[in-house]
Amino acid sequence: MAERRIYLKEWRKFAGKTQAQVVSAMQGFDDPNLPTTEASLSRLENGKQQYSERVLLALADVYGCQPWELIGRNPLKEGKVIDMMIHLNAREQERVMAYIEGLKAANSGD
Repeated sequence: MAERRIYLKEWRKFAGKTQAQVVSAMQGFDDPNLPTTEASLSRLENGKQQYSERVLLALADVYGCQPWELIGRNPLKEGKVIDMMIHLNAREQERVMAYIEGLKAANSGD
């Protein structure tokens, strides 16, 4: 099984936070299972320490993203369309998808 790529460091940088700021925010959750030092956060970011669901939930809260994004999406490489889609309601997302499908269909005739 292929190892999953995590993007904890990229999300921290995307959020414009230092490791010290993240560790300080983690203290507000009052949970001893969350990173309590910059060193422990660094180990998580570098894949040298296992992460838990609780860690992903807390970091997502601090970074303003969804927990799954920390594992599956590099915010420093993906575009604005994906970022905007997340903030749309279901009806708006359907309309955007229909528009994109229409663009694809129109371009397939080129």
